[in-house]
Amino acid sequence: MTSNRVYRVQAVSSVADGALLTTVVLYFSQVVGLAENAIGVVLAVAASVALALAAPLGRLADTVGLRRMAVVYSLALAAALAVYTFAHSLWTYAAAAIVFTVARAGVAATIQAVVAAQHTPADRVMARARLQSLLNAGFGIGSVVGAVVLAVNKPALFVLVFAGAAAAALTCARMFRKVPVERVAPARRPLRSSALHDRRLVTVTALTSVLLLTTPILSVLLPLWLLTRSSAPGWVAAVAFGLNTLLVFALQSPWSARVRTDASASRSALLAGAAIGVACVVFALMPYGGPVTATVLALVGVAVLTVGEVATGPAAWHLALRDTPADRQGEYQSVFGMCFSVARITGPLLALPLITALGSAGWLVVAAAVLAAAGGLALVGTPITRRSRVGELTPA
Repeated sequence: MTSNRVYRVQAVSSVADGALLTTVVLYFSQVVGLAENAIGVVLAVAASVALALAAPLGRLADTVGLRRMAVVYSLALAAALAVYTFAHSLWTYAAAAIVFTVARAGVAATIQAVVAAQHTPADRVMARARLQSLLNAGFGIGSVVGAVVLAVNKPALFVLVFAGAAAAALTCARMFRKVPVERVAPARRPLRSSALHDRRLVTVTALTSVLLLTTPILSVLLPLWLLTRSSAPGWVAAVAFGLNTLLVFALQSPWSARVRTDASASRSALLAGAAIGVACVVFALMPYGGPVTATVLALVGVAVLTVGEVATGPAAWHLALRDTPADRQGEYQSVFGMCFSVARITGPLLALPLITALGSAGWLVVAAAVLAAAGGLALVGTPITRRSRVGELTPA
């Protein structure tokens, strides 16, 4: 089936991402010698560019074809990774990082759009869950490769990872060319209508971006918190990441199978907010115990955080994308994908300084923000707000 081929693309790209994303920042900071603050600014700018281009590139994908754009995105990824192999200045790295971030977001949105087009609305949440499980499994495998490279710490191995990821992107481009995607005739809509005018989609995307702080918590906030504010050993961050990967792989599909209605999506959103909020409280307690206590709290917090992550996805996918117009999968998936870019921006730029400045109290502020967002997301699924459906677009 068409979707099976796309699932294989997801697996290949996720393994490459896992190896790449666990090594690239350390390579450019420790081997190339770029300042960490400069790298942080570049990543924030790259995420901002991806955010700004999401809707127009999504519309372009619907116009020229999902398969064609997927090939273009994959080739752009390969080009950016090729530049990584010889980049030794901030500007070269920045240019490659921006192209990489935009293309990576585009590949993710296109994969999701192709799979959504191959399933009925009732089955799209489960299809998205399978993609998420593959993403976590592949990322986990790739992160093991990255960990070996970090342990050996030879510049040539970092470059080999970049070259391997570029080869994987070219493989995905070739696989995408063989995916037969059915073209859907555009429906009649108001002139210049845009997915950005769909209030339901935009609201769910904005609220989900807060719940997706789970991503920077695992990759940025918790590792730094472990190192600077707790007595837990440094290896706990790697174990916590592995625990998260295993739990998502085991729980995502079974959980998603239970989210079939707006009411069940609302319940899942509320539970997600509660779980992430509890995890933040657990992390806030870590400085007040010894190494064993801090380690136990970190792992318990990550397990609870992962429950929140698993519950967030199906709720958001159902409420935002269940009734996506068949001829606009690329645009709607790209707009919804903006929530990941927003989370990656707000985590390092807002949540991290907050926690750094306030300590444990900062975690409580993050918990309050997540709980508020979860409550708002749950309201989207209530009878009062169900009238704002996909396709009810306001003319520009």
